[in-house]
Order: sequence, then C-alpha cells, then structure tokens
Amino acid sequence: MVRSNPVGTAIGGAALAALLLAGCGTDDDGAAASPSSAAPSASTTAAAPGPAATPDAYVPASLDGPAQNVPKPVMPDLAREESREGAQAFLDYWSDAKWYAYQTGDTSYARAIISARCEVCMGELDEIENLYGSNAWAINGRETIEVLENQFLRAADGIYKPAVTAEYDGIHLVDAGEVIHEEPPKSDAVETFLVFLDFAEGEWIYITAAPLPGSAPE
Repeated sequence: MVRSNPVGTAIGGAALAALLLAGCGTDDDGAAASPSSAAPSASTTAAAPGPAATPDAYVPASLDGPAQNVPKPVMPDLAREESREGAQAFLDYWSDAKWYAYQTGDTSYARAIISARCEVCMGELDEIENLYGSNAWAINGRETIEVLENQFLRAADGIYKPAVTAEYDGIHLVDAGEVIHEEPPKSDAVETFLVFLDFAEGEWIYITAAPLPGSAPE
C-alpha cells in the first residue's frame, strides 16, 4: 500500500512511484498489490495529523521541511482480536504505521506487522528510508482501508481474505523545498480489493492485497 515511489533524485522517482501506489502489491506468490494511482496532482497540501496527534505539538510536513513531533502509532487491544472488528482495527493501525513511516522515515512500526513474503511492501519501506536518508521528505501519504460488511472467515489455506475499499490522500515527495514526485488523492470506493491477513499467537500479520476479480469499473 505504499505509494508509488518517491524520490526523483534521491530515490529515483520512477522506482518509488511504482512502489507507492502499488501498495504492497505482489508478494512472492504473485498476488497483486493494493490500490493506488499514478497521475500527478496539482496542489501540495499538508497531511492531516494522525489519530493520536497533539495539535499544539504536531507540525505537518510542507515545502519548508518534514513533519515534526509526529505522534507514534499505538496499536489498540482490539487490533489483537481474531474477528472482523479486530481486523479492521489492525488495518487502521497498519494505516497509521505507514503514515508514520512516510512522515518520519521510521519504518519500524510498519515492518513489525508485515509478512516477509510481501517483497513489494519491504521494498517500499526501504525506499522511504532512502528518501529520508537523502534529506528528502514526504507530504501526506495517508491511506484509509475499510473492511466491507461480508462474511469474515479463515480460508482453507489458513489465511483471512476480507474484501475492502481504500482511500488515499495523495503524496508529494520533496527535496530541497521542491516537489520531485507526486501522486494524486485516490478513492477506490467503486473497486473492491482483497487483503490477505494471517492471525497467529494473538497477532495479525499483513501479507498483501489484490484487486477482487470483476470489481473494477468498466
């Protein structure tokens, strides 16, 4: 669910762009990535603070510099429950962890809940670290995932595959005060995706996401 990939000079705009909107796309089993978009956006806006943000302390990223005092993601107890509600809480936390990575360059929270099989996910997080390692940064980058009201059952292979929709508020990658890559906001409310999740020892693990066949608009 990472966005396409950032960094023009620093990371290589084309490469990062591909990852960004691929969203943890294909894993080693060949599953497709999560939703994203590639067309550039015209405006550069600051990201909204995360759920635990403190308005007086949090400073959104801008062309002048990266975000400051970004609230760390906190996993709620519900996100460790093996249920539809627990999976939704986990995906909310996943969104927070990814947003935190894009705001700070710290990918540790996201890495802790991703399967090693999601090579695209890991590649995206590597690119985020490269972005900040080259003194560039990101504006926005929030993705919101909603589990649809349907049966929530473990498949025969032991993996949960709930259908979801996603919204993405876009992203701007900035180096020395200049936008070097951008992705527009995107809503996939008309397209449904499957998110692959494993649950073991009281914890969810994000594996990958793939478009649901036949869900894309004509």
